[in-house]
Amino acid sequence: MREEAEDWDGAEALIQEAADHGDTDALHQLAVTRELAGDRDGAEALARKAVVYGDAIALCRLAVMRESAGDGASAETLARQAADHSDTDALRQLAVMREEAGDRDGAETLSQQAADRGDTIALCQLAVMREKAGDRAGAETLARKAADCGDTNAMRQLAVMWESAGDLANATRLARKVADYGGASVEYEHTSWTSMLRMRWPDGMDPDGTPTAPWQPTMDIPHSLLTTFHAPTP
Repeated sequence: MREEAEDWDGAEALIQEAADHGDTDALHQLAVTRELAGDRDGAEALARKAVVYGDAIALCRLAVMRESAGDGASAETLARQAADHSDTDALRQLAVMREEAGDRDGAETLSQQAADRGDTIALCQLAVMREKAGDRAGAETLARKAADCGDTNAMRQLAVMWESAGDLANATRLARKVADYGGASVEYEHTSWTSMLRMRWPDGMDPDGTPTAPWQPTMDIPHSLLTTFHAPTP
C-alpha cells in the first residue's frame, strides 16, 4: 500500500522490518517492481539486501540484472553462487540471454554448468543449441541423457525440429525413442508435437512399438450396435 502511494521510503522501512523477521519475499518483489519502473540501482540495492538474508531467488534476479547491465562477469559469479544453493535458474536464464546476444559459446558454457549440477532442463537447452549449431549427433546424445534422467522434452523438441526440416525418417525414429521412454502422450502441450504424432500414428501405437491399424469390426455386428463403438484415441 505504501508502494502504491509512491511512499518508497515507507515501503522499504516496512519491508526491511519483514526481512529482519526472516521474510525476504517482500524485498525480492519490491526489487522487481523497482526494476520494471526503471530504477535499476534501487532494484539492485534491494536484491542485494535479500541476498544478504540468503534469498537464492534474489541471487538469480541480481545475476540477470547484472547481465542486462553488461556486467557479464558479475552476472556469472552471482549465477554460480545461486547454483551452489541448488538454484540453477540464473545459469539457464543467462544462457538464453547470451544466445540471444549471439554469444553461442558463452550460452553453451552456462547451460553446461547448469547441466553438470543435475539440471535436466539445461540439458534440453543445450541439446537444442547443439542442433542449431548443426551438431545433430551431439544434440541427440544430450537429449538421450536428459531422457535417461526422466526428461524427454529435448527429444520431443528435436523430433519436431527435424520434422519441420523435412527429415521425416529421423523425426519418426526419435519420436519412437520418446515413446520407448513412455513420453508419447498426445496430451503433451506442444501443439507441433501433438500434430506430428497424429500424422505419424493416427491410431496410436501397439505395445510392441508398431503403429496401430485403424479399428475394424472382426465379426458381424448389427448396425445399431456399431454406433456405440468408437475408434481408440491415438
